[in-house]
Amino acid sequence: MQRKSILLTYILWFFLGSLGIHRIYCNRAGSGVAMLLLTIVGTITTFILIGWVLLAIVAIWWILDAILIFTWFRNQGGNL
Repeated sequence: MQRKSILLTYILWFFLGSLGIHRIYCNRAGSGVAMLLLTIVGTITTFILIGWVLLAIVAIWWILDAILIFTWFRNQGGNL
């Protein structure tokens, strides 16, 4: 298994976080794809207002991931 970089994870989180790319990179593909789908559906449905709720959920999830990334690496002893 290839060792993951916490720095690269945070870079992916910052620039592509709403798409869940950082989660896919950290072997959390299921939740990464869920985040991606929420962003896509939320963007498409903003005109009927439900999209804003979905995008708010993704935004909160994105902020929480800033803390979670650190704990993912800490719990694995720096090796993810």
